[in-house]
Amino acid sequence: MSKIVNWIKTGKRGARAEFTDSDLLTALILISKESMGRYKLQEKLLLSESSTKSLLNYCKSKNLLTTTPGRTGHSIAENGKKVIDLVNQRLYDYGDFNYQAFENKQHYFTSLKCLKNKQKDPSWKIRDIAIAYGAEAILLFEITEDLTIKFPENEIQVLNYFPDLELKMKSLFNKPIQKQTKILIVAANSIELARKSALITAIHSESTIRNKVQFYF
Repeated sequence: MSKIVNWIKTGKRGARAEFTDSDLLTALILISKESMGRYKLQEKLLLSESSTKSLLNYCKSKNLLTTTPGRTGHSIAENGKKVIDLVNQRLYDYGDFNYQAFENKQHYFTSLKCLKNKQKDPSWKIRDIAIAYGAEAILLFEITEDLTIKFPENEIQVLNYFPDLELKMKSLFNKPIQKQTKILIVAANSIELARKSALITAIHSESTIRNKVQFYF
């Protein structure tokens, strides 16, 4: 098992839980957008029923989620809102990516804010995190001052590999692209895996935000 993946400890004797921090983070982000019941969350996370129950009970014990009266399910609680505030310091935009960069894979993107005076993470480190959390492949781009896309490695040209990507770029995101951000595209065998890998990689690859988020986990 990869040493990168962080399994949440819930047992009194340190037994490993049946979910990871990627499941936990993704659950909080999804539920921050809309209240969600257990069965729908289970489908979104690709977890078993027992693992989903464990995750929800854990979240309630940490004041990350609360049970909403009625049929709406679970909603974000006080500490969950603090986690989402931290996530928003790192994520500018995220969602399904409707461009087939890798054949027969599902794609999800995150647009990453780059903190000032922060040393760049090497592409291989970001790739290794994403792969450990279920990705099959990734693409990492930088948005330049003139709002064009480039690979972090200057010797590799985007046009040589994805000649139509830049023309389609603006229509593929939810928000206008911003200069001095990075675009992480994760490809996996399902959209659920791609989403979990992309979101947790965005946080894990920025140590300042990661450490603050893990305080609540």
